[in-house]
Amino acid sequence: MKVALYRLFPEPIQRIIRQGYSLIPINLRMGRTYRTMKHFLHSHERWGKVEIERWQLDRMKEILHHAYGNVPGYRQLYSEAGVKPGDLQKLGDIKNFPFVTKELLRDNTEDFVATGIPGWRRLYRTTGGSTGIPFGFYLLQENIEREFAFLHSAWERAGWKPGDVSAVLRGAFVGDEENFWEYDPFVNDLRLSTYYLNEKTYNKYKAKLTDALPSHLQAYPSAAALFADLVLKNGDGGVFPFKLLLLGSENLYDWQRERITEAFPAARIFAWYGHAEQVLFAPMCEHSTAFHLDPFYGFAELPGPDGSETDEGQTGELVGTSLWNTVTPFIRYRTMDLATKGKTTCQKCGRNYQLLEKIEGRLQELIVTSTGRYISMTSINMHSDVFDNVRQFQFRQKEAGKVTFNIVRQSGYSDRDTENIRSELMKKLGTDMELDIAFVGSIEVPRSGKFRFLIQELPLSYGDHERP
Repeated sequence: MKVALYRLFPEPIQRIIRQGYSLIPINLRMGRTYRTMKHFLHSHERWGKVEIERWQLDRMKEILHHAYGNVPGYRQLYSEAGVKPGDLQKLGDIKNFPFVTKELLRDNTEDFVATGIPGWRRLYRTTGGSTGIPFGFYLLQENIEREFAFLHSAWERAGWKPGDVSAVLRGAFVGDEENFWEYDPFVNDLRLSTYYLNEKTYNKYKAKLTDALPSHLQAYPSAAALFADLVLKNGDGGVFPFKLLLLGSENLYDWQRERITEAFPAARIFAWYGHAEQVLFAPMCEHSTAFHLDPFYGFAELPGPDGSETDEGQTGELVGTSLWNTVTPFIRYRTMDLATKGKTTCQKCGRNYQLLEKIEGRLQELIVTSTGRYISMTSINMHSDVFDNVRQFQFRQKEAGKVTFNIVRQSGYSDRDTENIRSELMKKLGTDMELDIAFVGSIEVPRSGKFRFLIQELPLSYGDHERP
């Protein structure tokens, strides 16, 4: 209720409230669920495999019974498949239950919402992710607190401490060339716009960072690599004394790691895999570059093309079951992200967590403005309800400064949707971009089988674009 009331205030009042809350120690202001979850994680991370699997099975049973009894979409789905929650007697039995896809949730959003939860408690979220298939779902405030508990626990293993000042190069803050930064006291973040970071503005960014002296940098890998390139071009390798680089929401490639390390030699790189749906979470090990699937966050499967579970060294699709979302449960949810399975125990840290050798999540796709700015599709961030009547979408660029946004419409789409989408996108694209919105009957899947958020036909030195 407190969060719901807070959101009713205008932004200037919210800033004042955040300023006041920033004076409270982070472990207190993040909430009781946050503190409870962090304590649980610290006390259970050294459990053996049997204990972890027993705990997962108990949680899975609870989630299945809850979904079957309170979520109409799951009750219908399981009835049609001839399965019931009681059929889950061991973890492997989950394979007898049907998958849930992005398309299913998109087309039946309200059917997959649990009944009996007051509307004021539900937080509506949307995602397009790396797939271009937008859909909405709901969380509770407890899910937000719990998410921070998992993230901060992972960061702490890498050297982060509550209260540390971080610079942030992600997509939430747009700004402009003159007002390219803002400070959020609630989380002690210096938020820098990724949209105006280029050779022309580099010295302004440098001056601000030199003045603020943040100890860590949170960034998309593509933004960190672009910043590193500017640092090296200006002969500033080693100038920025970051202790830790926290990189998430995109793949991190070896060439990027090399460039980032050269620019920030004193900083440790720590990355993780996750997504808005809060189904699976895989942070790096603090002793290596391997990714651990956190078994207390979600239950992961990695089926291959034939549907059977992959073996070590094989690549499959990440399928996850959230162990915490009771409003829009995600059970056997197909993420459409690919990963290569590693060992079941980490030899470096000793945790009995499934390792992933390689993760192919959200790709790094960049568009170019008429003034030469690079804009990451991750920064564009399609988490908005203006896409609720869109079945699928994709950007396409053939000329710098111009981009086409192709839309597959759902029934109910109207001219108002087009106006809202144009307004939302132009906030991120800026005045040096022309946006054309076009309607298509379908969007083709590329040769790789991995859907592209953007078809980029310009010869760029950044990103991992696939030619049509």
